[in-house]
Amino acid sequence: LLVGAPREKAFPAQQANRTGGLYSCDIASPNTNCLRVKFDEETDPKMESKEDQWMGVTVQSQGPGGNVVTCAHRYEKRQYVNTVQETRDIIGRCYVLSQDLTIKDDMDNGVWSFCDGRLRGHEKFGSCQQGVAATFTRDYHYIVFGAPGTYNWKGVVRAEQKNQTFYDLGIFDDGPYEVGDESRQDKNLVPVPANSYLGFSLDSGKGIVSQDEMTFVSGAPRANHSGAVVLLKKEKNQRALSLEHMFEGEGLASSFGYDVAVVDLNSDGWQDIVVGAPQYFDRSG
Repeated sequence: LLVGAPREKAFPAQQANRTGGLYSCDIASPNTNCLRVKFDEETDPKMESKEDQWMGVTVQSQGPGGNVVTCAHRYEKRQYVNTVQETRDIIGRCYVLSQDLTIKDDMDNGVWSFCDGRLRGHEKFGSCQQGVAATFTRDYHYIVFGAPGTYNWKGVVRAEQKNQTFYDLGIFDDGPYEVGDESRQDKNLVPVPANSYLGFSLDSGKGIVSQDEMTFVSGAPRANHSGAVVLLKKEKNQRALSLEHMFEGEGLASSFGYDVAVVDLNSDGWQDIVVGAPQYFDRSG
């Protein structure tokens, strides 16, 4: 059992008070011992801050024998520290761990931070907060990240190839795919307005719109003041995820899309989408 602890105390070398962390619990043990997983143990204060980064805010596993992703959406990148030009960007980042909860190689495991190195500022990627949500597709082909703070909190979803077998076969050109187009990075291609939080929740599957094509499902719980769930598809010959369909929330400030889950509820061979709207209320109730 893997448990995120986003307010856990820091490792000594992290130069912070609280950074969050990940725990592994042996549920087969009569004492159910939980041990902290050791990774992300050091900090370079000239370039970053891990204070209150909330590592463990997201934890997802590919299942037995697969990889694990866990994220810290409040991870802070810094430049020109202790000068008048100092900048701080809450870009967030994620770690992918192997099945034994270690980092085996940079190709398959380690840090995943797609906002790092891009244009800063809240209008671009300076507050992207990658890792509020992260998941693997069920065919093990992609890892998917949500970054709801991108483009003035319009938000972004990004899917990257995550299957070592494809790399071993020399297949390197399947993605990454990104809302706004990974190549163009155009906020006008994001299908929701500012402050929508696209990427706040994630799931995916085939058999949602098409039996053969993968659909990426993301919540945008502040879109149009009520929330929305956005269905996204890969664009052929592009590095883009584009709008396939949008479900809009019914109630004002209901946070429709706060969480999403893809599951075949009635066993008809087509996937259904379960949507959370935790602040929905009925005026007649």
